[in-house]
Amino acid sequence: MKALKTATVVFVVFIFGCTGPPPERAAVETVEVTDDLGRVVKVPRRPERIVSTSPEVTEILFAVGAGENVAGVTTWCNYPPEARGLPKVGDFSNVDMEKVAALEPDLVIATGHEQGRTVENLERLGFPVVVFFAPDVNGVRENIRAVGEITGHEEGAAETLADFDGRLAVVDADVADLADNDRVSVFVEISNEPLMTVSGGSFVADMVERAGGTNIGEGLPRAYSRIDPEEVVRRNPDVIVLASGATPDDVAARVGWSGITAVREGRVYAGFDEDLLFRAGPRASEGVELLYEMFYGDYENP
Repeated sequence: MKALKTATVVFVVFIFGCTGPPPERAAVETVEVTDDLGRVVKVPRRPERIVSTSPEVTEILFAVGAGENVAGVTTWCNYPPEARGLPKVGDFSNVDMEKVAALEPDLVIATGHEQGRTVENLERLGFPVVVFFAPDVNGVRENIRAVGEITGHEEGAAETLADFDGRLAVVDADVADLADNDRVSVFVEISNEPLMTVSGGSFVADMVERAGGTNIGEGLPRAYSRIDPEEVVRRNPDVIVLASGATPDDVAARVGWSGITAVREGRVYAGFDEDLLFRAGPRASEGVELLYEMFYGDYENP
């Protein structure tokens, strides 16, 4: 659980060479946050201007009711629709420090995925930066709670969690009734050139397991790993989930893949909102519901 402690300090940010020294701010109440990198960061309680460099964090901020305090986002932050019209500070992997500085945020919330250098640069400029990235579905709950507390939207966070937990509880109950030999084997394709899938330790693999599936990529060396096409044929998944841009027809045309159970039985799924699987935010519960419907329901491709 992330620890938050309260203190009162004078918060002054000096961005030399970017915006010049801003006027001193009055004493503000702060909280100490232990983020997902284990860093203890002092941040203003109820920050007024927040920059989010993570699409999943942006979704959390709006879900708990802090959307009006979001001053800037990345070009990848496309949900909810209100986020699309906000000032952009670059894309997910290339955050522009001058654009961030121009927005004069009193808090930046980043993620641990590919943003290590971004976090270092922001801290060097004097901005308080908190890093949130959930390694699994349960971690999303903690991040929603923490963002709600930091922003002063505890009630909104509680409402968001009630919906999140309610959706998961229904799936959990259904999965609990499955015998081990009734669980479907699943191949999640995240790239077709090169062919890549998810392994243990990845957020998506946890979602697959939560939805009652058995991930055939388990045991690969990295959370997101290459896999030989012949190995997929050998492991013979019952379900294939395409998050790579490929289509069921593409898969059926691959050498040797027409004999895979998922292909023969028409259980190759594509065309869904991939953000439901890859974003560790409030809609992850909908992603688990979607996967369960693919595995055990009557899901049909759009």
